[in-house]
Amino acid sequence: MLLRHGADEVWVIPFDVGLSGKTPEQFVRDVLVGEGGAAVVVVGENFRFGYKAAGDFENLQRLMREAGGGAVGVQVRGAGVEGGISSTRIRALVCGGDVTGAAGLLGRPYVIRGEVVVGDKRGRSIGFPTANVMPDPDAVIPARGVYAGFVRFGEEEYAACTNVGVAPTFGRAESRVEAHLLDFDGDLYGRVVDVSFVKHIREERQFSGIEELTEQIRRDVEEARVMADNLRWPKGL
Repeated sequence: MLLRHGADEVWVIPFDVGLSGKTPEQFVRDVLVGEGGAAVVVVGENFRFGYKAAGDFENLQRLMREAGGGAVGVQVRGAGVEGGISSTRIRALVCGGDVTGAAGLLGRPYVIRGEVVVGDKRGRSIGFPTANVMPDPDAVIPARGVYAGFVRFGEEEYAACTNVGVAPTFGRAESRVEAHLLDFDGDLYGRVVDVSFVKHIREERQFSGIEELTEQIRRDVEEARVMADNLRWPKGL
């Protein structure tokens, strides 16, 4: 996302034991200026850094000035939001299935990226084929249930009804992310796709049989379609 919005380079700094033990002075000298070659650092006005978060924006300004550079603090979006905006809070909302709440803090729908792999193909047998998406092992997966959202691959985008869970009606042991793309007819095996979660439709539950399950999926898909007709995934995200 950063690269698509114009960043020339994105540098992810591993937060390991060595980094966590650096004082504010060492972090600026060794990491920002030494490794990153930073001339100007832009951070949120509530930015904390260094061992035990000892450094604040004023410290950063002073240290960057001493290094011959500068620092700029910007107002944190959501500073007026009750509870504030943090990755911890967003993860908790996603894990709890509140993807709408998470989107409100992110400013966009929550998205996971993964490769489409071969699944049980049960969805195809009942008229609702799904893309079995294998996300990154470190990805935060929404709570088990059914969600309305979108699936994007390349320049194509389709509304989707996505199930997260173990498919209790079939007695499967492992949890999966399975997306049914509305009005799509094709093969996505081996493709890397982005699955967005816009609205939680219902919790996962066990059905008496295939007929009851199929009827519920039909209702889920129609709800996802209504959502898609009223909301499109913002371009560029």
